[in-house]
Amino acid sequence: MTKRLTALLMAIVLLFTLGSTSYACDENQSNDYVTQILFGERAYGKASDEKTKMLMSALYLCCEQADDQGQDKIDYLKSKKVSGVPSCKDINVRSSELLESSHNYWGYEYPAAKKIRANRKKVLRNTVNKVFDFGFINNLFGSNKGKCDSFAAMLYYSHILADYLADDPSDSEAIVNDKLVSSYSGEPYTIINGNKPTFSSYDMSRTTSFVIYRGLDNYRRAGVVLGVIGPDSLEEASDADIGSIHPSGWSSNRYQNIAGSQESNVYNRCHLMARCFGGRNAEENLVTGTDYMNKVGMKHFEEDIVLKYIRETGNHVLYRVTPIYKGDNKVCSGVQMEGYSIEDRGVGICFNVYCYNIQPGIRINYATGDNWKADNITGSSNVIPFAVANPNKNNPDLIYEMNEQLKILFEDQQKSNEYISMMNEINEVANEARLVANSSENDAQRYIKMKKCQYKYFEVLKRHIPRLLEREEFFNKAFK
Repeated sequence: MTKRLTALLMAIVLLFTLGSTSYACDENQSNDYVTQILFGERAYGKASDEKTKMLMSALYLCCEQADDQGQDKIDYLKSKKVSGVPSCKDINVRSSELLESSHNYWGYEYPAAKKIRANRKKVLRNTVNKVFDFGFINNLFGSNKGKCDSFAAMLYYSHILADYLADDPSDSEAIVNDKLVSSYSGEPYTIINGNKPTFSSYDMSRTTSFVIYRGLDNYRRAGVVLGVIGPDSLEEASDADIGSIHPSGWSSNRYQNIAGSQESNVYNRCHLMARCFGGRNAEENLVTGTDYMNKVGMKHFEEDIVLKYIRETGNHVLYRVTPIYKGDNKVCSGVQMEGYSIEDRGVGICFNVYCYNIQPGIRINYATGDNWKADNITGSSNVIPFAVANPNKNNPDLIYEMNEQLKILFEDQQKSNEYISMMNEINEVANEARLVANSSENDAQRYIKMKKCQYKYFEVLKRHIPRLLEREEFFNKAFK
């Protein structure tokens, strides 16, 4: 009960906050992504390091500060003897100015307040310079050149990337069969248990079609559905009008260009046992599932794999879908889908996957079902785009600008296999993203594909940058 009340209060606060600001992600979310880019698998352990806190505080003041917020960060950096930390009024912007002032290319001079823009960059540069020792030349000439400036710029662009990703990694983590399923990273589903289902020997020998619905729990949430599906199952059941059913956590919020069409509900009434397998339009067979999970994740296994196999072979498939809930959340974090073809003992069908109940660009409160647009950067004017068709110095995108900083930061490692591998992978993602940016598909289709590219880019950065940083003397001295 306390958890539910807390979640409700948080949703109310967010509702009022998001109605008046231009924030794309919150501070914790940004810090999570940025620390992963810096430390990779060590991010969790390094997040509480005092020097990491200094960097994240300065990054907040450079990229997220607005509406007189952030005095605690200023006081903290001053207590750590960071030089030239400005007053809040000297860096303050209105929330309506935040994206243009702090989400453009690093060298951008904000026309409305050049000095404020310069001060915001200065506090990040000076903090980087305090945390790291870049050597005699940097100490002599200041923090606005060389590796110090490039490290600050890398942090800055990492924050903007976090805004483009626009979700909280911890939201999509789940425990399935007592094992952690990692957070969403651009793919609609992930393989679990080596793709092997965990059916009993008895069930794997059954060839008579049936469906068992567990029913609703104490929170009126649908549970696991198990069945053997055969040719005689492939008729849609004739029962209740689905529009009259409201699964737990249901809402009918609609958003532009975030799902499969120009305007769409974020949620579908998502069948656990698919309609094409005779699944019922009933509360015990429906969960509140995102358009993305339903049409991009689950549909692939329902129609492209199981339905196609049964029609082609006439065989039976043992099939189970299990919604995964955290605690007493009304909305499931995702669904586990398992399938096994009986007559050929799994030769034709054998899978065990977890489909993420997420919608790119939308934040979901899984405790209540409330949701809101989290990506306020894509398509905004006067911000640096993630990818453009032909980037250059006069028309940069985020990938182009980050590459320029990485060249300076790792200038001594440019011939290393690690650096070459990173740049090759970045270029592959960049080419894909720029094709998407220049495609003739509708906005919704481009949006989903671009989100996938953004996650691929993030994965490349968090895989290679930590390894390269570990070879830099300035980094190792600070984070032994």
